[in-house]
Amino acid sequence: MKSRFLFPSLLLVLSFALPSQPVRAQSRASLEAPSGAGLSVAEAETQKCQDKIASVQRDVLNHYDDSLQELQAGFQKAADLEGALAVRAERQRLAADNVLSDKNYVNEPKALRTLQTQTVAKMQELVSALIQESVPRLIEIKKGLTMAGKLDDAVAVRTTIDQLQNNFNPAVRPSAGAVLPADVLLQAYAADRPRADKTYKGQRIAVRGVLGGYRQDPADAKSYLLYITGGSGASWVQCAFPTAEFRFREEKQFNNTILVISSKDEPNGIRVQKGQAMEIRGMCEGWDEMVKMAKCDIGK
Repeated sequence: MKSRFLFPSLLLVLSFALPSQPVRAQSRASLEAPSGAGLSVAEAETQKCQDKIASVQRDVLNHYDDSLQELQAGFQKAADLEGALAVRAERQRLAADNVLSDKNYVNEPKALRTLQTQTVAKMQELVSALIQESVPRLIEIKKGLTMAGKLDDAVAVRTTIDQLQNNFNPAVRPSAGAVLPADVLLQAYAADRPRADKTYKGQRIAVRGVLGGYRQDPADAKSYLLYITGGSGASWVQCAFPTAEFRFREEKQFNNTILVISSKDEPNGIRVQKGQAMEIRGMCEGWDEMVKMAKCDIGK
């Protein structure tokens, strides 16, 4: 049975990624911003992002120092000399280094280690949000320069994106069992395909997104294609299912069309429709007009 498929035009999307970078206050010139005609907007966007990151880092470290003072006072009140000395030493280290990373974590006292890990996690969350704001804008600038034929300028913007991500949001292969938002995967490939390939290509990953369409693979009768997207619905992850393991059919329910996906594990079938959130597992094959995944199955 042939199913209808409506395929929107491809645009770029917004996403989010989690970093594992040390907490450090950065100078305003910590990254190289591109220069030259047509790049002033990218330069301004990069500098603005750096300034915000530096401000957030300073604020978090100041709050961390305040929390250390409170923790030290608590140990002193409890007559815990070892705990008070450990916290005092951490305050002295922080004043000298102005940095906090996993290299600075202590084993004891546990209250101090918990404060350290919570501080780094908070920093990572805030910095990731700032990267999330700026990278999509830089991607659009890169796209516009490419379409205008200003390829060297587009390369310069791509380098800026790469620097921004590597310095503050380094690529980390997804851990086993992790579920990746579709927007994260799509933005990674929109920003820098070689970098995204190093992170995801050849990896079996789970991606969660919104079902945007489906059809029999026109080039391979042994494959059925589902397309999922992120929140914007502007770009797509193509997920190829082997028809030897899965069966697909459509059902009409009132004004809706339901896709029924059945397999030996789900003989009664799983029912989904366009616009519905779903999780799909598969092998990432990288970019070929869109992000593609092979040997897919349905997640939880």
